[in-house]
Amino acid sequence: MKNLISCSVISGLVFVMSGCTFVKTTDEGENVALVKPMHVQKCKKLGSSTSQVKDSVAFIARRDKDVTLELVNLAKNEAAKMGGDTITAKGEAVEGRQTFDIYKCN
Repeated sequence: MKNLISCSVISGLVFVMSGCTFVKTTDEGENVALVKPMHVQKCKKLGSSTSQVKDSVAFIARRDKDVTLELVNLAKNEAAKMGGDTITAKGEAVEGRQTFDIYKCN
């Protein structure tokens, strides 16, 4: 009975954690916009950044929405550190990893 309760508690924690978002944007990162590449034609490219987060917890896949949000948050934070105000995704997230181009538009 004790093992059954332990397994239930662990399973419940993994389920809850698989839906959580752990990476938040910094105050500076909040000012960075995620836009489509067509909107940065007149902007100065500052560089690129590859974000990476866990896409599973204890062999349980995390929700794509949460993983994507964390990747974008990391990219916004990095763009702010580089003096950028805009990011574009270079492709889709794959296994918790995504690359973004960083721009200065304003």
